[in-house]
This record gives sequence, C-alpha cells and structure tokens, in this order.
Amino acid sequence: MVDTSLTNEDTIEETAFETCTHIKVGVSMSKPFSSFSFLTVINLSYTNLENGGAIALVNALKNSAPSLQVIEMAGNNITYEAAPAIAVCLAAKRHLKKLNLSENDLKDEGCVEIVKSMEDWELEYVDMSYNDLRREGALRLARVVVKKGSFKMLNIDGNMISLKGIEEIKVIFTNCPKLLGPLDKNVYNVDDDDDLRENDEDEFVSVFIFY
Repeated sequence: MVDTSLTNEDTIEETAFETCTHIKVGVSMSKPFSSFSFLTVINLSYTNLENGGAIALVNALKNSAPSLQVIEMAGNNITYEAAPAIAVCLAAKRHLKKLNLSENDLKDEGCVEIVKSMEDWELEYVDMSYNDLRREGALRLARVVVKKGSFKMLNIDGNMISLKGIEEIKVIFTNCPKLLGPLDKNVYNVDDDDDLRENDEDEFVSVFIFY
C-alpha cells in the first residue's frame, strides 16, 4: 500500500493514482475522487475543510470507492449543516469499518442524521468525541453501534452529555463495557438533567391530580 499525500490535483502523476489505496487529501482533490474506485482509506483530518469542502468531498465520493473502509475527517470545523450530505455518502459505504469525525461541531442534530445511515455498515470504530453532543445524540449513536457484532470501540468523550445520559449509555454497554471509551473529559451538561427532572415532576403532578 502506498501512502500518497495529495494537496494539488495537478502535481500528482496519473500513475500514482493507479497504485495507491491510502490517500491523504485536501479540498482540492474533491473533483478527482469520483474516479477513485480503488480507495480503501481516506484521511481528510485537519485540512480545514469546513462545511463547503466536506460537502464537495462526500458528494464526489458518493458514487465511487465502493470498498472504502476508513474515513478520517477529524478537526475540520464541520457542523450539522453538512451532516445530511455526509449521511447520504456514508449510506453507500457498506464496508466502512472506521469513521472518525472527532473535533468537529456536529451537535446532536448532525450526529442523529449520520446515525440514520449506519444500519448496514460493518462498523468497528466510531469517534464522535468533541462534537458538542448531548444526551439525545450520544444515546442514538450508542444504541446503533452496540448492536453490531463486529464493533470494537465508541469514543464520545469530550462532549456535553448529562449525568443521566452517561448513566444510560453505560447501561447500554453493560454486557460489553470494553467497547465504550472513557468519558472522563465529558463536560457535564446540567440542562439535560434539569429537563428530565421537570418532566418527572410534570408526570408526578399529573398522576397526583388524577388520583
């Protein structure tokens, strides 16, 4: 396997494309991706893609690279607005084993959108750490990956999951705790727990009045 760094589509000879299966790329490579049917690993991390670059790249990948197994897109300032395009692309990657979207800004909205495309993947590793996820997004992700027989590790550390949410996630992984990464850098989100307490109080009042 040849590891070729591609930053300008005009500087790499065509023969290089024919021999490499692992490519590190920048946004300038989005157009040539449509013909890269041989790719198995793509590293797009820390290339300052932002939403525009990320959407251009996943759109180019959507109908190519059918054997893609690894996608690294960490640290690119990607927000939930790019999530639908990412999800459409990933839905076609049935052999995907590792997805790294850490250190972006997907929030719950983006996470949930991407989780919808995960059902048929052969996933082993997912990294959604440092994405400002809260209880809802983290739980949706945990419930999907834990069902996969081949799964090996979920990293959702460094988010804003409530104490209640963390407890629920740990329960989901009760029979396979080694599949869940550490959560010690999670920033405890009080608001989610306050909402839960308010709902519990509302239910109590309703029951009290009923009786």
